[in-house]
Amino acid sequence: MSDEWLDELKELHDKDKAEQQPKRQNLKQPDKLQQAEAIMRQSMAHQLLRQVQKALLSGKGVVEIYDGASQYDRAIALIWQGPISAARKPNPNDSKDYRYILVGVRDGKMWVNGKSLPAATPDALKAALLEASKDPSRGKWVNK
Repeated sequence: MSDEWLDELKELHDKDKAEQQPKRQNLKQPDKLQQAEAIMRQSMAHQLLRQVQKALLSGKGVVEIYDGASQYDRAIALIWQGPISAARKPNPNDSKDYRYILVGVRDGKMWVNGKSLPAATPDALKAALLEASKDPSRGKWVNK
């Protein structure tokens, strides 16, 4: 009898250990938002998008950050209305002539206006932002 109860205790221990193992592994993996934040930082996404805002739009428009956006774990958008040379802050009551440049991260990969970058580096992002500036996306960016 004395060995049986010790065996049962050992079984309970082993069962609990097996159940806890996946939980410990999940704690070790960074969640998608943390990973996306790290990628945005390493690529200097926010700073570079602010530079685009200043140089391309003479400081007009707005830069907004979205966590858990419909297609991305994290996204940063430069949004304005009107042509580049006469950009203005978006008016929520007027949905005409919206333009935007969207930098997003999904599953560890960076995207600019729906096109994936070969690497999430400042140089790759600069090249992608320059391309996106030549033909910004149109329509109202909606975070679903």
